[in-house]
Amino acid sequence: MRGRTRFLFLLALVLLGPAQATPDRTVLGIELGSRFLLPECAGSGAFTSRLCINGGLTKRKPWGADEYYVSLPRSGVPPYVRGELKVATIQGIVESVQVGTWGLQSQSGALAALTRQYGKPTRTALKKKSANSRFAAQIAEWDLEDLSIKLDGSTGSIDWGLIEVSTPRYQKLVRDYEKRHPAR
Repeated sequence: MRGRTRFLFLLALVLLGPAQATPDRTVLGIELGSRFLLPECAGSGAFTSRLCINGGLTKRKPWGADEYYVSLPRSGVPPYVRGELKVATIQGIVESVQVGTWGLQSQSGALAALTRQYGKPTRTALKKKSANSRFAAQIAEWDLEDLSIKLDGSTGSIDWGLIEVSTPRYQKLVRDYEKRHPAR
């Protein structure tokens, strides 16, 4: 009987496969899907010991999101991160986090960190930003059940890159807005 139980257990593992882990929804201390409750920074916010918002830079986006600039603490920030975070909320709930990077020089470190956190990317590409570019930017995208992650190794300048982690709800709001108001 003992051998049969073990056989059935192993058969169930093979048929069901490994349990799907829920992807980590936290980006540098900001959790997507949670209520956005950070204090305003005291002083300039440039050198802080905790996450805080620069209230003077808060913007209302045309698709209904409020965009906050979040200052990061001095310590514990990954080396690929550049500047403040941009956090977009809808009715007070975090829907998107954008992380600036140091561009081409940090794209491999950012890609490695994202791969550790979210697994292998769904799509990758190398893209030269112009015909005379010497270096290609790494583009990587992850399509997870309730998250979308994109790394753009360079956003027009070799010194700037971008990571964006968003919910499907936020992406739909932006897409719908862009359909109604195409760029000129």
